[in-house]
Amino acid sequence: MQKKEDMSMEEFKDYWLNVHGPIASAMANLRQYDQHVVVDREGHNSLNQGPVIIDGYSELQFDSYGDMLEGVESLHGEGANDVPLFANPHCQILVLAKRTVIKIPEYLRGKKLIQRVSFLSRAEGVSSERFVKEWWNVHDRIAQTIPGCVGYNQDLVIDRIDGGVSIPYEELPVEGVVELWFETQEALDEFCTSPEFARASAHAAEFVGAINTYLTETYPVALPSA
Repeated sequence: MQKKEDMSMEEFKDYWLNVHGPIASAMANLRQYDQHVVVDREGHNSLNQGPVIIDGYSELQFDSYGDMLEGVESLHGEGANDVPLFANPHCQILVLAKRTVIKIPEYLRGKKLIQRVSFLSRAEGVSSERFVKEWWNVHDRIAQTIPGCVGYNQDLVIDRIDGGVSIPYEELPVEGVVELWFETQEALDEFCTSPEFARASAHAAEFVGAINTYLTETYPVALPSA
């Protein structure tokens, strides 16, 4: 999401959390709903910048694709109609299959962590199949050697939606989303300056074409349901 041009970040956050949040959280079948607000645009990589330029993003979790469609339909357009009041109405959607590589320890659950999220496109000439193979079968093992992070997800894009219609990769070139969590800024700095990070970045350049990376603060709107 991109905030309205005439809004400050504080106004954007306030409206998103306190007005839009309750509207969206009324969706049927919703399992969990978090709002991630961008606090820093990070550039710790040597790859090109990708197409995802945001001030924040909503994460809504469902048990299935069908449950997601039912959830969106259950609002009868109320959520979509509210978006232009605080954000750019052209709000594209990524549908993701989450994969946990390093699970956040239970003792850190509920604590304020630093989240680093990256949106990845494919390198030129790399197919979806090769991207997944390199990312899930090779890169995940390399990334686990990097010191500092306490949680690591690899989320694969399974659909891209614009205006309620599925669109091809070429119209929203994002193939995967990386989520990393850190206890402290020092841990994040250690992660990004380590030789293991340099090794992982060199491997990523073989199949990743562009990256947008952000640090975010997470605001739970609807907590995990049983």
